[in-house]
Amino acid sequence: MVLVFNIGNTNISVGVFEGNSLALHFKIRTNISYTEDQYYAVIHTLLDKEGISETDFEGAVIGSVVPAITHIFEHMLRKYFRLRPVEIAGSRLNVKNKYKNKGEVGDDRLANAVGARHFFGKRDMVIIDFGTGITLDVVNKKGEYLGGVIMPGLNLSLHGLFSKTAKLPQVKLKYPDHVLGNTTETSIQSGLLNGLTGAINHLIKGIKSEIKAKKIKVIMTGGDADMIPVEEISEKDVVIDKNFTLRGFKLIYDLNSAGSAVKAKKEKD
Repeated sequence: MVLVFNIGNTNISVGVFEGNSLALHFKIRTNISYTEDQYYAVIHTLLDKEGISETDFEGAVIGSVVPAITHIFEHMLRKYFRLRPVEIAGSRLNVKNKYKNKGEVGDDRLANAVGARHFFGKRDMVIIDFGTGITLDVVNKKGEYLGGVIMPGLNLSLHGLFSKTAKLPQVKLKYPDHVLGNTTETSIQSGLLNGLTGAINHLIKGIKSEIKAKKIKVIMTGGDADMIPVEEISEKDVVIDKNFTLRGFKLIYDLNSAGSAVKAKKEKD
């Protein structure tokens, strides 16, 4: 088994892989004040419920956009799992990173690019990750990661609207049937979700123009990936996989473990 961590600003997604299959996945809250022992207690409890022991794992990989917590998880894996995790920085990838400053690219964005190239091959693609922030990342048919777009996520936008206005209520987001809202709730839903749909379609159009692509595959992932119906996306070749980023991190583990000098392995005391 391989243990995969995708550490985000709001949640930490945890995946347990048996071979290439995602056997178990769950989320825990990102808590900057937690120690390695506290995170271990939470993870151990959730694994134990499924009959999984720390000794069942042959390796681990950490992807993170929260550096302080990255170090906590490194220590936790060494202390309790006796594993040295693969980290994304400096890892071998199956795409060429064309970002101007390569070190600025988030681990999750690289994992999505790696997954896109592996699962869908030589084509122009945009991966949309709906998390605390929403990212659109582009991989072209040459296998080059070209960069992308970053904007606020749905819940971040909703919270900003709610916290900065006196009369607007907190609402549950669901895709509206109409553009024109006839209540405050449906007006907010339309503004956020129809607005986001319009933004995504506009950005995809601009991406296609800039990379000179006649068509582009769209991969939607992240916790809110199903908030926008597929039929509302202007492109026709669209897939949704909420666990796509975890699969991308597992692929990076595979690229940097078997037969490699940086293989994640059990460490001796």
